[in-house]
Amino acid sequence: MDYCKYHPMDGATYYCRQCDIHHCDCCINDEKNKRHTVHCFLCDSVLESLGSANTVTPFWRRLNEAFKYPLNSSSMSLIVITSIISVIAVLMPFLWILSIVMYLFAAGAMLKYSFTCLERTAMGEMKAPDVMEAYQGGIKLLFQLILITIVMTVFAGLATYFVGVALGGVLGVIAVITFPAVLIRFAQTENMFSALNPVAAIGLITAIGLPYGLLIVFMLIMMTSVGVLHEWINAILPAGAVFVQSVVSSFYTVVMFHLMGYMLFQYQQELGYSARSDDDDEQPDRSDLERMSANMDVLLKEGEYEKLVGLYYQAFKQFPNEANFFDRFFELLYVCKKQALMADYGLTYLEFLVRKKRFDKLTTTFKQINLLVPDYVPDSPAIRVQIATFLRQQGDLKLAVKILNGMHKLYPDYADLPNAYTLLAECLNDLPNMQAQAEKCRQMAAQLARRAEAKKVELEMQRQARQATGAVPASTGNPKVRRGPPAGTSSGLTLELVPLDAPVVDKI
Repeated sequence: MDYCKYHPMDGATYYCRQCDIHHCDCCINDEKNKRHTVHCFLCDSVLESLGSANTVTPFWRRLNEAFKYPLNSSSMSLIVITSIISVIAVLMPFLWILSIVMYLFAAGAMLKYSFTCLERTAMGEMKAPDVMEAYQGGIKLLFQLILITIVMTVFAGLATYFVGVALGGVLGVIAVITFPAVLIRFAQTENMFSALNPVAAIGLITAIGLPYGLLIVFMLIMMTSVGVLHEWINAILPAGAVFVQSVVSSFYTVVMFHLMGYMLFQYQQELGYSARSDDDDEQPDRSDLERMSANMDVLLKEGEYEKLVGLYYQAFKQFPNEANFFDRFFELLYVCKKQALMADYGLTYLEFLVRKKRFDKLTTTFKQINLLVPDYVPDSPAIRVQIATFLRQQGDLKLAVKILNGMHKLYPDYADLPNAYTLLAECLNDLPNMQAQAEKCRQMAAQLARRAEAKKVELEMQRQARQATGAVPASTGNPKVRRGPPAGTSSGLTLELVPLDAPVVDKI
């Protein structure tokens, strides 16, 4: 039995010849644009289907399902109707020709339906077929099956007569053992001579092995139980014995043929064909998100990190709200100690956490980034203020000061800069011997607030003037926040009174 390389506990359903890798249903690329074929995530070549040979439940563990197989309106209606016809044929011996025709029709229909159940089950259909399959060629099939039985019986009898009782008995036992194989071959080929080929029958038995003997045991038990049930029915309900016996016999026949078909389905790989269970076909199609997640798992287990990184960035664009992708990529970079990638991805992940209001992870994540990338500070004023706020609540004042320090130089146009320096002043005020620095920060915050208010008034006056002259529309929108000052410019503030550059931070 072959197992999936990436899920060693799951049976393989596909095989990539180019990569020499077995896959399960979770590890394949089944995109709709692949024209009804499945491809390998690694090499994109078409995968070879292994059917359900490695995933199918053994037939001896499906006996409950096997006995439920005929319990549907279609199968039971055929069983009841053919049983009624058989009873009528038995009760009218005076019209023996009509009686024989009716009995042959009922037996032929039931036999044809049973063979159809065997064929369909062998191809993975675990639901009983429609009864319309039972009304074509049933009588011919019945005669062929009778002829096959006669040929096997005569052969064993001739061996007993000409060679001896011992050899004849051995051949008789062999005939009984190989009879299910003959039936299976006959159902597969619909050719009497091919079914009677001893080499083909022995080849089928050899391919299946010991479970074939287990099937023989089950069939003998079922046949014996039918005889016991007949005796009980005769004792309990003699008036309807013929009808009930016919129903029971037909029911058991369908079950036995279903079991033979399921045995073929289970050992399809040994028998040289491939089939999928209709239960697998009824599974819902995977979403693009699930397929991409499976692709990531395969690339990770194969060590294809460059492809994996590209796939993650593709996922961030395609699924911007999928937390699983963002979290897994962060964990991957942290565990693998990818400093350059972490420095690039850190801000993206922090912004995602803020966007999804996952504030409980914000400071922890920032500290993890700092462990991998020392002196890392996110290049976003809003994120800095957000992290510093939670750091202050947690009592990590030094790290909060580090994040907020020098923001007036990096982000002079940040609208919330006064509040950022107010927060910085509060952090400094709670640190030992930093009350003077805190006061200077409050002065900085006040100066920044006045400057922002003056700029706001100036912009409003310019807008009204332009509106009056019709130069621009009435609404101009909010100015965008720029990360970092433009080259060759400064904030326009000379605030030597705020010692938040190197000398003060070093003391902290």
